[in-house]
Amino acid sequence: MRSVLTFLFRSLISLIIVGIIWPTAYFGFEQSFLNSSLLAILGGGLANFILKKRGQNKLLKENQLTKKEYQYIAQNVKEANQKIKRLNKVLLSIRSFRAAKLLGNLQRLVKQIYQIVKKEPKRFYQAERFFFYHLDSVVELSERYVFLSRQNIKDLEVRKSLSETEETLEKLVKSLNEDLLTVLSNDIETLNMELDVARQTHDLQNGFMEQTQNQNLIQEPPQSIKINFTDQARREKNKVPDERR
Repeated sequence: MRSVLTFLFRSLISLIIVGIIWPTAYFGFEQSFLNSSLLAILGGGLANFILKKRGQNKLLKENQLTKKEYQYIAQNVKEANQKIKRLNKVLLSIRSFRAAKLLGNLQRLVKQIYQIVKKEPKRFYQAERFFFYHLDSVVELSERYVFLSRQNIKDLEVRKSLSETEETLEKLVKSLNEDLLTVLSNDIETLNMELDVARQTHDLQNGFMEQTQNQNLIQEPPQSIKINFTDQARREKNKVPDERR
C-alpha cells in the first residue's frame, strides 16, 4: 500500500511539473509545440527520477542497508512474489475442504511473512530460511498434491503419497509459524521490555501511594480516640464538685 501511494505521489508531482513547464516554454519563451512538449516530458521524468532516488535513499537509511544489499533483497522478494502467484493458482483448483483449509493456512502465513519483509527489507535476513527453503517446498508440494488429488485415481500408492504430502504440509505450517516468530522476534523483545518498564512504573506508583496513605494515618489519630479523650475530660470535671462536698 505504501509503495502504491508513493508511486501515485511521484506521478502527481511529475504531472504538475509537466503542466508548469509546457505553457512556460510555449508561451513564455516562445518555443515550438514539439520543443515545449519535449522539455515538459524531460522535466516530469527528471522530477520522477529524483523523487524515486530520494525515496530509495530514505528506505536504505531507515533499514540500514547498502544499495547492493537492497538490490539483492529486492530480487529475492520479486522471485518470492512469483512463487506466491503460483500458490494462489493452486488454491483455485482445490476441491477438498481439508486441502483447502490446509493450503489456506499456508497461504496466509506465506503472505504475512512476504508483506512484512517487503515493507521492511531489513527483516529479510531473519527470514532467509523462509525465502530459500520453506517457500519453495510449500509451492512445489502444493502443486503436486493438488494435481494428484484431481486425478481421482483409486490406487493405494497414490493415496499413501497424498497422505504423506498432507503430513509434510502440516509440518510446513509449523515451520512457517516459526519463521514468522523469527521475523517478529525483535518486536516481541521490544514489547516485553516495554511491558516490564510499564509494570515497574505501575508498582512504583502504587508503592508511593501506599506510603503516602500510611504517613497520613500516622499523623492524624483516629476519630474514636479523640472522642474518648473528650469524654474522659468531662468525667474528671464532674468529679470535682463531689470531692468538695
